[in-house]
Amino acid sequence: MKVPDKYHGYECAEYFVDCWAECGYFDDKSQTQIVTPLGEAYEDREIGFFAIGRSGVDSIDFGYRKGHMGLWAFHPIDQEFQLMAVTIMELVDGWCSGKLAV
Repeated sequence: MKVPDKYHGYECAEYFVDCWAECGYFDDKSQTQIVTPLGEAYEDREIGFFAIGRSGVDSIDFGYRKGHMGLWAFHPIDQEFQLMAVTIMELVDGWCSGKLAV
């Protein structure tokens, strides 16, 4: 899948090229949609964030920041970003193994 023009400011090619946008990733153990299909993803233009996943905790979503590399967690209560991983697979593996947390 080609990256739609509206997401060109985000370093998100992996999400579209590696089929994450089509299937996402649901973790059975935590019962969390860690990576969402494109139909459930959203862009918050005000903060420059393209959310492509959920942490399942305190409305913290995973996604890409405009002009930044990697996957980030956005903490809406504090309005802060936390770098989580370089790739989606690193995010999924780290989250599912418990090596990553918000």
